[in-house]
Amino acid sequence: MSNSSLEKTGSSPKGIESAPASVVVQPSKVEFAAFLDGISKMSESSASGPANDGPTGGSGGAVATTGGSTQSGQSARDLAIANLPASAVMQKELAQHIRMEVKKLRKQALGIARLNRPGAAHKLNDFYSRIRHLNAILAELFDASIDVLKRLFIRVFIDKQTIQ
Repeated sequence: MSNSSLEKTGSSPKGIESAPASVVVQPSKVEFAAFLDGISKMSESSASGPANDGPTGGSGGAVATTGGSTQSGQSARDLAIANLPASAVMQKELAQHIRMEVKKLRKQALGIARLNRPGAAHKLNDFYSRIRHLNAILAELFDASIDVLKRLFIRVFIDKQTIQ
């Protein structure tokens, strides 16, 4: 059927039915505020629950972190920073962590070198650049001051950030 036949008949063609108009109502601001309060209460209760413990393994003696705060009002991060190990221990753990990351990157680089895909050379270049950067950090680690050592240790083992 064409548009002219629809205009003449005034009805829709066969198979197409007109749906009743539906009304969309917005919730009031009071209901929305109560909804947001409920969400914030749920997130607060789940953050302090036992199921939300932070990662504790893989650091070889680093301080374990857990979610929530202690009874004295300090966060777990603050307690971990207050209980940092000696500088020689931090230096040893950071060196071990960097060596393991370099080893992992070398394995990935070998796997990419075997592939013959577009963009593999770029990825390989990025891996080797990152390996050189980590080796430079490792070399500077032994001459670094205690403050630099502490900042790097906190970033890697307490905040669980990557080395960059």
